[in-house]
Amino acid sequence: MPESAKSTVTRDEYPGLPTPARGWYYKCANVVRARDGSLVACWQLSDQHTSTTSWLMVARSADGGRTWGGHQVISHSSAQEHGWVWVVPQMSVLGDGRLVIVCDRGQRNPGQNWPMLSDWQKPGRGMANWIFWSSDHGRTWSAGAKVDDVGGEPGYVLELTDGTLAFTRTSSKQTDQLRNPPAPWNDIYYRNEIVFSDDGGKTWGRTAWLADNPFHGDCEVGLAELAPGRLMAASRIGLGNGRFGHPSRLLFSDDGGRTWPRAEPAPFYGQRVHLGRLQSGRLLATYRNVWGTPGSRAVVFDATDRLGFQPTSYLPDETRCVLSAEALTLRTGEGRRGAVEFNLYPAQDDRARVEIEVTLKVDEAEPHGVAISAGCWVRFEPGRISLAARPEAGFAFDTRGWHTYRLVRAGGEIVILADGVEKLRQKIDGLWVREVRFGNRSVPRAGEAYPQNRAVSHWRALRVKVENDSRDYSIDWSWTPADGYPDQFRRDRTVVLDYAMPAGDCGYSSWTQLADGGIVIVDYTNLRHPGTATSAEPARNLIRAYRVREAELVRAPAGKAAR
Repeated sequence: MPESAKSTVTRDEYPGLPTPARGWYYKCANVVRARDGSLVACWQLSDQHTSTTSWLMVARSADGGRTWGGHQVISHSSAQEHGWVWVVPQMSVLGDGRLVIVCDRGQRNPGQNWPMLSDWQKPGRGMANWIFWSSDHGRTWSAGAKVDDVGGEPGYVLELTDGTLAFTRTSSKQTDQLRNPPAPWNDIYYRNEIVFSDDGGKTWGRTAWLADNPFHGDCEVGLAELAPGRLMAASRIGLGNGRFGHPSRLLFSDDGGRTWPRAEPAPFYGQRVHLGRLQSGRLLATYRNVWGTPGSRAVVFDATDRLGFQPTSYLPDETRCVLSAEALTLRTGEGRRGAVEFNLYPAQDDRARVEIEVTLKVDEAEPHGVAISAGCWVRFEPGRISLAARPEAGFAFDTRGWHTYRLVRAGGEIVILADGVEKLRQKIDGLWVREVRFGNRSVPRAGEAYPQNRAVSHWRALRVKVENDSRDYSIDWSWTPADGYPDQFRRDRTVVLDYAMPAGDCGYSSWTQLADGGIVIVDYTNLRHPGTATSAEPARNLIRAYRVREAELVRAPAGKAAR
C-alpha cells in the first residue's frame, strides 16, 4: 500500500499514563463505523507483547481515517495492581447502533510468566471473557461485565440476520492422535467454540463446537454471514503455531452456526482473520500472514469461489525469483534477506505418503541453498545429492545439467530416483518432518534462520502429491512456468498492507466500510521489512490505518487450485 494511504492511529504519549522506558506497545487493532458516521478504533495498549500492565483504548476519526483523536482509556488492568491483564480486545457495531467490545482477561501476578493459552486456562491461573458496551457511538463505555470463565482470545461479535449475536472462543484439549507432537504444546491441541446470545447481549449461554480437530488446532476464528443462517468462518491453524505451513481453514454452517459439517483449506495463511462482506457482496479477509513473508495482508474473494489449497512463499526480496518461459531461476543469498522458500501442504505425520517429481538444474549451491522436503529434507549440491540431516547418506551426481528427480517418502523410508534410476533408499527414523517445501532450507542457527544459503538453481517442472488420511487434507499439485510462479495466487490476489518482522509481531487487523464505499483497515505493525531490517534495529510499534477502495484490493484472476 502506498504511504499516502496510511495514517497513524496511536500516540507516543498519553496524558496521565506513565510511558514505559521502552515506549508503548500496541496490538489487537479494531475499527468500526459508528451510526453517526465517525470511525472508532480500539486496541490494547501495554508495556510489551507479553503484557504486565494493559489498557483498553479507543480513538475516533471524523474524516474517514485520515486523522485520529479523542484517545481515551476504557479499562486498565495490571499484574501488580489487579493480578490480571487484558489480552485481546475485539470490537463490533450492531444494527441498533450499539458498539460492543469483547475481551479476555488472564490472571497474571507479579513474577508469573505470559503462558500459552492452554496453560492460561488451567485452574490456578484462569481466564474469562468480558464485554463492554457503548450507546453513544463510542464516546462513553459501560463498566465491563464478565460473560464466561473461558477467555480464549475471542473473536469479534457478529450480529446475524435474525438478531442473534455470536462470537468465537478457543480452548484446549488433550489428544493421543498426534505422532511426535510439536513442543511446547505436545499432546495439547486447540479447538474453537461459538457462543451465542439470543437476547441482544444480556446473556451468553448457548454454545456450539465450530472446530475440534487435533490435526489443525483451529483458533482465532473470524465469522461472516453469507446469507440468512449461512455462515463462513476462517481459522488460524494452531498446530505448531503454523510453522509446518498449514493454510487457514474455511468452515461452513447452514443452520446459523449450530453445526459446521464442512471445512476446506483457505487459499491464504492467516492468523486472526477478520472476515466480512463488502457492499459489493464480495468477501474481504485481512490477516497476519503466517507461514510466509511476515506482515499484514488482505484478499478479496467471492463466497462461491472454490479456490482450494494454494502454495505460498518466504520471499523478502522478490528479485531473487525470476520466471522465464523455460524455467524458474532462484538466486539466493545468505540469511533471511536472501532466502527463497516455497511451501506446499504439509504431511500429517510419518505415515503420510509424499511424492515429489522435479526437473531441476543446479549451477551452484551451499549446503542449504537448494533443498526439497518430501517429508524428509534432501539437499542438492553441484556434485552430490544427500539427506540434509544425514549428509553421509547420499550419492555423487552431477546436478549441473537438467535432470528429473523423484523423491518418495513412504513406509518409513525415502527413495530418490534420478532420471528414472533408483539412487538411494534410506530408513528415515528420526529424520521425518511435516514440512513439504522447496528452495532454501531454513536451519535456525545463532539467530539466523537461513545460513549457508547461497545458490543458483533452475526449476522446470514440479509435481507434488501429499496423501494424508481422512482426518486431514491431501493434495496433488503440479507446476510448470506456463502456470506463472509457484505462488501465483499470492502474487495475483493478495495485497500487502505492511511488512513486519518478526512474524508474530504484527497484524491482528480489522476493517470497516464507509458509506461511500471506501474501506478503512487497521492493524498493528513495527515497520520492519524482513528484507532490510536486522534483529538489532529498534522497532517502532504502532496502530496504523489504511484507506483503500475495493478496486485497489481486487487483483487478477486466481491461479489453479491443487486437486
